[in-house]
Amino acid sequence: DAAEENQRKTESGLALYHPIVSFGYFVAVIAGTLLFINPFFAYASLCCAIICSALINGKKTILATLSFGVPMFIMVALANPLFNHHGATFLFYIEDNPVTLESFIYGLVSGGMMFAAVVWFTCYNTVVSSDKFLYIFGKILPSIALIVSMTLSLIPKLLSQVKVIADSQRTLGMDWKSGSAKQRVVSGARILSILVSWALEDAVTTADSMRARGYGQHRRSNFSIFRFGRRDGIMLSVIAVLFAAEIYTYASGRGSMIFYPTAVWPEMNFVNILLYGAFFALGILPSVIQLKEDRKWKQLK
Repeated sequence: DAAEENQRKTESGLALYHPIVSFGYFVAVIAGTLLFINPFFAYASLCCAIICSALINGKKTILATLSFGVPMFIMVALANPLFNHHGATFLFYIEDNPVTLESFIYGLVSGGMMFAAVVWFTCYNTVVSSDKFLYIFGKILPSIALIVSMTLSLIPKLLSQVKVIADSQRTLGMDWKSGSAKQRVVSGARILSILVSWALEDAVTTADSMRARGYGQHRRSNFSIFRFGRRDGIMLSVIAVLFAAEIYTYASGRGSMIFYPTAVWPEMNFVNILLYGAFFALGILPSVIQLKEDRKWKQLK
């Protein structure tokens, strides 16, 4: 059914590679998304992120992401020209405040960049689970790795627990969606209080459990199901080469765009096209891997 299909997708494609490979990939692609304030990088990354999320997360998750990301994009795109009045090309005035074409273009690029980063992080949460993160950093920084892992998994756990608490309170006649304003505030505060108490108790229980198992003690041996193979080495090399091209693009200034006082678009010569193509190849890589896995799965069925 649909649940089994979604579970299969989260355990295939890039998720089948060694944790260092998948973690290194998201470091490379998210870094490239945030480094370059450039329309090509922003929107190429956004398109690749949406395709990747649709393939590995499914329709429900990508729709939830878009419902959050689109308003954020619109807010960022409109906020910049309203508060930033730099630029030589005036479009119109809002209460004696000039709105320029350059600030509007900058807002569109910034909004696309932030939107892409949000979508990539949803893919990261699916592919790089908490146990993989602990595997990578557990031996180096055990305490920090545990805190970061707990933080990354906290939001989905809180959302799930809020629903459980709200349903339980509704059976007691304390529905925060109905009644007078005062009753709804009281019900909402009660749900928040229960949620905070649950979160604190869960954190203490987790910490005690990890301490009892000897987490972070150097004398304790560690078991891992992850093995770095030949396929992982090839994929990591491909990511490293594409990431090196990304760093060269940033260091040489080829990926930069001038917005003020007038917008100067990056030169589209042969070298720049190759570098842009390398970034696009990096962004589309997990989608290609996932599509290949889906095709193999259909053939085996």
